[in-house]
Amino acid sequence: MARSKRLREIDLDLLPVLRSLFETRSVARTAAAMALTPSAVSHALARLRTALQDELFVRAPAGLVPTQRAARLVDELGVGLATIERALGGVAFEPRTATTSFRVATTDFGARLVIPKLLALLDAEAPGVQVQIKPLPVDTEDALATGDVDLMIGLYAGASTTIYRRALFTEHTAVLARRDHPRIKRGKLGFDDYLACSHVLIAPRGRQGSRIDSWLAEQGRARRIGLMVPDFLLGPYVVAETALIPVSRHRLLRSFVGQLPVQVVALPFELPAFDVHMVWHARVHDDPAFVWFRNQLAAVHD
Repeated sequence: MARSKRLREIDLDLLPVLRSLFETRSVARTAAAMALTPSAVSHALARLRTALQDELFVRAPAGLVPTQRAARLVDELGVGLATIERALGGVAFEPRTATTSFRVATTDFGARLVIPKLLALLDAEAPGVQVQIKPLPVDTEDALATGDVDLMIGLYAGASTTIYRRALFTEHTAVLARRDHPRIKRGKLGFDDYLACSHVLIAPRGRQGSRIDSWLAEQGRARRIGLMVPDFLLGPYVVAETALIPVSRHRLLRSFVGQLPVQVVALPFELPAFDVHMVWHARVHDDPAFVWFRNQLAAVHD
């Protein structure tokens, strides 16, 4: 009981002072190292002497000399103090020696455009860091808050005060069709022909509807969905062998021209461009490892 009471009487803030005095053997040098006044260091030493019932340091011509009790305490507390300081103050992230893993939710579109560049950078600067690609969650904010994923790459229109986002790049929408599609004349698709086509709906979260369907509904029109797929990369292979057309991100669609007998054409109406964001939660916002990771992700697209 006496020992427990004594532990409760010791202010943990005093222990770094004890360690510094052991290393410097000087009140003045400890004060300078810890950005304290000599008076504050002397006061801290006095409190330690009272709590531990030991002189701890005695004066000698070469400076302060630790008692056996002080030397033993510093030796035994060394690992513990370092652990406490890491837990309370955080640790700088060292990419070259790190072995952490980051869970990124995105579509196959996001993975194709973002991840190869990121992995090339990680291979050079952080070979032990692993990236796990996960499907887009139904509820992005909940998945980020609970830790199911660390970061999402995609579209985010929420307004939660615990969610952060940063634009990676700007995209616009286009149409993909097979090279000899009967309704495309001289590289153009008219509005009536567009509505007459059977469409591929790309729905990563398995939901009906899109920006285009909302716009068409405002005009009192609708398109006919012939196929709904969960992946952006599946649509082009269907398109190459059918008369179906998908609408998707322009830069993704362009990557299939030359690989498949397909063509990219403009929409027959205007839709605003949009930003593809990386999105994360406040729980990881200040984490040194995560700050480093999201900065690398942004850098490969600057």
